[in-house]
Amino acid sequence: MKRSILVLFWVFVSATMFAQGGIDVAGIVLDEQGQELIGVSVQIKGKQGVGVVTDFDGRFKMTGVPAGSTLVFSYIGYETREIKYTATKLKEKIALKEAVNEFDEVVVVGRDTQRKVSVVGAITNVDPAGIQAPAVSVSNMLGGRVPGIIAVTRSGEPGNNFSEFWIRGMSTFGASSSALVLIDGIEGNINDLDPADIESFSILKDASATAVYGTRGANGVVVVTTKRGKAGKLHVNFKTNATYSYSPRMPEYADAYQYATLANEARSVRGDDPVYSATELELFKTGLDPDLYPNVNWRDVILKDHVINNQHHLSISGGGQSARYYMSLGILNSEALFKQDKSASKHDVNVNYHKYNFRTNIDADLTKTTLLSLNLEAVIKTQNAPGTGSSNKYLWESQANLPPTVVPVRYSNGQLPAYGTNLEDKSPYVRLNYMGYTTNETYSTKINVGLSQDLGMITEGLSVRGLFSFSMNGAHIVDRHMNPEQYYADPKDGRYLDGSLKTVRTVNKEDMTATQRSASNRELYFEAAANYKRLFNQDHRVTGLAHFYRQELTNVDWGNGVLVSIPKRYQALSFRATYSYKDTYLVEGNLGYTGSENFNKERRYGWFPSISGGWVPTQYDWYRNLLPFNNFLKFRASWGRVGNDRLKDENGNDIRFPYLTTLGNVSSTWGTGLAENRTGSMNLKWEVSTKTNFGIDARFFDDKVDMTVDFFHTKTTDIFQRRANIPDEGGLSNVLPYANIGSMKSWGMDGTLAYTHTFNKDMALTVRGNFTHAENEVIYWEQSGVNYPYQSNSGVPYKVQRGLIALGLFKDEDDIKSSPKQTFMDNYRPGDIKYKDVNGDGKIDKDDVVPLNYSAVPFIQYGFALDWNYKAFRVSILFEGVSKVQYFQGGRGFYPFLNESRGNLLEMVADPRNRWIPREYAEANGIDPALAENPNAKFPRLTYGENKNNNQESTFWLADGKYLRLKNVDISYRFTNNWLKSRVGVESATLSLIGENLHVWDKVKLFDPSQASGNGAEYPLQRMYTLQLNLTF
Repeated sequence: MKRSILVLFWVFVSATMFAQGGIDVAGIVLDEQGQELIGVSVQIKGKQGVGVVTDFDGRFKMTGVPAGSTLVFSYIGYETREIKYTATKLKEKIALKEAVNEFDEVVVVGRDTQRKVSVVGAITNVDPAGIQAPAVSVSNMLGGRVPGIIAVTRSGEPGNNFSEFWIRGMSTFGASSSALVLIDGIEGNINDLDPADIESFSILKDASATAVYGTRGANGVVVVTTKRGKAGKLHVNFKTNATYSYSPRMPEYADAYQYATLANEARSVRGDDPVYSATELELFKTGLDPDLYPNVNWRDVILKDHVINNQHHLSISGGGQSARYYMSLGILNSEALFKQDKSASKHDVNVNYHKYNFRTNIDADLTKTTLLSLNLEAVIKTQNAPGTGSSNKYLWESQANLPPTVVPVRYSNGQLPAYGTNLEDKSPYVRLNYMGYTTNETYSTKINVGLSQDLGMITEGLSVRGLFSFSMNGAHIVDRHMNPEQYYADPKDGRYLDGSLKTVRTVNKEDMTATQRSASNRELYFEAAANYKRLFNQDHRVTGLAHFYRQELTNVDWGNGVLVSIPKRYQALSFRATYSYKDTYLVEGNLGYTGSENFNKERRYGWFPSISGGWVPTQYDWYRNLLPFNNFLKFRASWGRVGNDRLKDENGNDIRFPYLTTLGNVSSTWGTGLAENRTGSMNLKWEVSTKTNFGIDARFFDDKVDMTVDFFHTKTTDIFQRRANIPDEGGLSNVLPYANIGSMKSWGMDGTLAYTHTFNKDMALTVRGNFTHAENEVIYWEQSGVNYPYQSNSGVPYKVQRGLIALGLFKDEDDIKSSPKQTFMDNYRPGDIKYKDVNGDGKIDKDDVVPLNYSAVPFIQYGFALDWNYKAFRVSILFEGVSKVQYFQGGRGFYPFLNESRGNLLEMVADPRNRWIPREYAEANGIDPALAENPNAKFPRLTYGENKNNNQESTFWLADGKYLRLKNVDISYRFTNNWLKSRVGVESATLSLIGENLHVWDKVKLFDPSQASGNGAEYPLQRMYTLQLNLTF
């Protein structure tokens, strides 16, 4: 009653106070959910007591306000807002944002939000502002930015340059190890998401945080919520950028003369005749006959130096008392480095990637307690490529592996050359320009309808909600294939008597043909949940959640058949309860009951519990007095079990209904007949991971230092494996069943450390770092053919590199005679690789292959960053690195002359310091004898063709893949002035210069270390410079 009288008094005063000249300002003040705010103070800045308050409908009006005045809107529990007015405005919508203290700040957790202080699970919240740098995908921004994430990027090709990532590494080898990605509560593709649409981004890592997701959350969960409209005036944001992109690292290859000279050496040092005569060497050197003795740098022929790509995003948001909306449109245009010959084809045959995102999020208040939400999302992607087959990798491999000596780009008579065993192979130039092209269009649409009802009229803190989602994904692929005429000129007999070129047609022309195919899948999803949140006597805080979901998927790609045509269904029921006492003692319990189609009726459903707790000693006065510099401290611990049913075969494909035995036509030595082609596993049950976590959250020195660290351990049992120890007499050798027989453990730590210092109101500095250390070990892996303990996959990291132990290079014949026999080839010689006889049986063979230290996926990933703000300037720098990772050098792009004339030659092989050269050969061919027979050479004695001794995976070729990368530098300036707003309507404009992948410190040198295992046959990661403009209206 007193408040009502006060409001009426101020409304009366307001009506009499502003009756003189000036401008008029009127409107309504709302919170971000569209609720009217009563009694908001509206004051003219700098004039104490001159102002009004909003009435019972949240409305206000001020007349006679001096032009250019700033109005201050303030309300208890909300952030103060200041707006400058230069002209009359009578329909203003002012939205105030709720002020949140450190104890009321909320974070996104499983199926809900929780107060940050009460969270006891391992959850990392990612600042969306930190993942707004220009990028093809959100997944590319996680590595080095987010603790708990191990991420690798293997290709830089547009449309395929996405990172593969794992939450806390790998903890299983029999089922899927991929994280669950939820976008607005529905499973989605993180690579389809436009970063500019993200409102919040959380990584749920332990069993306590992921338990309510059942089997889908077995490997961790990424929870993304997209932006939604907020009450207030219309907001328009437009972002556009242009990116200069090029390859900073590509291997250098030998030219034709170097290649031919070393090919002769490779033959001669093995006692064979040279490949090329002295005359032919001279022709390569001088280039006098480019038809028969070419010198082609295929990289220069089919690759451009750089490309310029662009990205755009437009969003519109706003709303009022009854409804809010957010709409956005995103466009990404990306082009590859391939250089098309326009005179050869009028079609666009380059590898181009285009992505179009559309999103609409609408919230409508049906009543004061009922909220209806509608989300509509559409993503269209188009990719163009040369008609070289199912993968563009063939095109990149061809330019990386074809030597400069084989064929010219064209013969001098204009004909296209062929080569190879059947004289039908195509050069990179022909593959790019003359084989047609492929267009691949994919689309996805998703509709989410949600309804939330506050049941506070029944009991305070109770609410229910439901969500229905329909999504459809499709693809349409058109292959337009053609073949040009190709000819072959034999270098030994390639000229007529008059000197003209003699060619033979080896490939007939094929006119363009077109084939097309389509595929689609759809998903139906429904969930219902009841939430309860209540505070009793200011000390006891209780929350509860009961959640049910059902998911149904169909996919044309599953093929034909009775079993695969059945929709894939999941359903689960989960519960969560939390309790906190004075925000000091925290307890949380979760229980999941999940069903799967992969187990028979007796084992179909599984119970998966978790429990966690926390203690906040900084809530005690005695602790704050004892350690006043420690502003906040929380200890967390959790234990839980999660199930996994995502059974995969050797090729990574889903296996469905593995408990069923199926029949089919089977071929054998006795002929073809009907027999079992899969043996069912009736006793198959859930793969179970038991996860424990201990964490510490702390802030020090007036919150300048912020620290989080987690220690985790996971033991996975009953891992799915195909039986390997069943004797052949059992008759199951070809149809071995799956069983729960494997086990594995993983462990490690992750965390963040940040320091923020505010120098004054204009300048601030933040330095932060994060790290992830995730190791694993296979406890038991069933396998046959284990003759020695070290051959077992048990007791070593999953996918650890395995190879022979190299002891250097053989010094001389006596060294060979005194060493165990190496069985890979008979005529190995001094300068070849010498191996260790691990099992002591007097010979070197595959039984001497041992597990080495690490795999091709790093065990450690880290990042550290610096943010400096000075007035309108902002500078951000990010470093990212990995460690404990190895790969093998090798393949056609690395081993010299692996396939004789079909493998390229690295330029560094031409340096005599890098290869083992017999002394007599060096002396006879003008090579410094001091460089001969180098025991530390990078390459052994050369061989023309495959060397089965030297080309074994061994520690000789094992390389360290660790690196430190200057991943991102962002320099921005934000323009805000009255001219922009009054003349153009722009509230602010931010201009940014951004560099990506600017430098790498590593031991690889030849290739980018994150893709070094491809040995030059992968499209390289790009270095990018971006100019970006962000406008807010």
